[in-house]
Amino acid sequence: MKPTIAHAIHNYLGLSETFIYSYLTNLKRYKPIVLATQTTNLEQFPFRSIYDCSKINRYSWWWWRDRLGYYFYLNKKEYFEHIFYFKNILKREKVRLIHAHFGPQGAAMIPIKRWLNVALVTTFYGYDVSQLPRIKIWQEAYQILFREGTLFLVEGNAMKKLLVGIGCPGEKITIQHIGIDTKNILFKERSFPANGKIVILFCGRFVEKKGLLFALKAVKHLISKHIPVEFRIIGDGTLRDSAESFIRENNLDQSVRLLGYQPHRVFLEELRNAHLYLQPSVSAQDGDSEGGAPTTLLEAQAAGVPVVATYHADIPEVVINEKSGFLVPERNADAIADRLEHLINHPDKWPIMGKAGRQHIEAHYNIDKEVNHLENIYGALISKN
Repeated sequence: MKPTIAHAIHNYLGLSETFIYSYLTNLKRYKPIVLATQTTNLEQFPFRSIYDCSKINRYSWWWWRDRLGYYFYLNKKEYFEHIFYFKNILKREKVRLIHAHFGPQGAAMIPIKRWLNVALVTTFYGYDVSQLPRIKIWQEAYQILFREGTLFLVEGNAMKKLLVGIGCPGEKITIQHIGIDTKNILFKERSFPANGKIVILFCGRFVEKKGLLFALKAVKHLISKHIPVEFRIIGDGTLRDSAESFIRENNLDQSVRLLGYQPHRVFLEELRNAHLYLQPSVSAQDGDSEGGAPTTLLEAQAAGVPVVATYHADIPEVVINEKSGFLVPERNADAIADRLEHLINHPDKWPIMGKAGRQHIEAHYNIDKEVNHLENIYGALISKN
């Protein structure tokens, strides 16, 4: 029988969190179960073993147990809803290790780690290491997590440096790349289109750190020079009004397509038809950042699409500057436009960059290799416990 690993995830599962789903569905040596406080998008991320405490019926045994537990639990600062329910699930499933996804879930799992004496692995992804540490309650919770947590996983060296900077011991941190299933991403050499119109693709939430407004400014620059482009944008969010206003005020309606949120399969379809991929991430005013690198950059390169991105977080580890794409400084629309224009004027570079990107992703971000690495981590920790 395979040892059981409990994956603690606040919301199973956000549309952009395909990287978590890839791990859950590709584990081979361990049986994964999910502990969630709410569930969304189950039709896109089907998974059998989910324990969702939001589904606990009002006035049921566990509903009452939760409330009584709160009043009798001495350290209320560490209490979270249905903590005793999750503890019971872990005991019943004979869980050998807890893997928390995002810092807050790691902090929430500390009491259960103590009670059951199992290893606790926490993966940090972005806002949880760049934005939350500015808030006092998380500063305090993280110090407990860093002291009592067993191991911490990050996507690359930039995020590792951030985690050390907020108090995590460096010897407790291991780099675990995001893994993607390259077998399911069709590689295609890009060539200049017969109709002369260049399709540029962007995918991400409409929040400051994704840099969408800088992308729009760069596209505006291209159009002002009568370069025929179609900018296709997948996503939505709080900055949608700002994006729509910019498009309208600069008469970009004929060249920019807002496609809204789309399933992952639609993103992959759009990648097949794109000539270039754009991801101008920035550090937001509130401290939010990519932390690592957007999964879309991995998938775009795996598909053979040359990319333009920024020197931000761990993106320089994911995109090989001048080989699989170009990197530019954050918040520099002119630099973005310059590199896009360079690529448009040199379509002979597209297949060369596309092949370099595919090889890089297969070598360093292939889901099979990364799952094997993660399972080796699980095995080493379980053997010590």
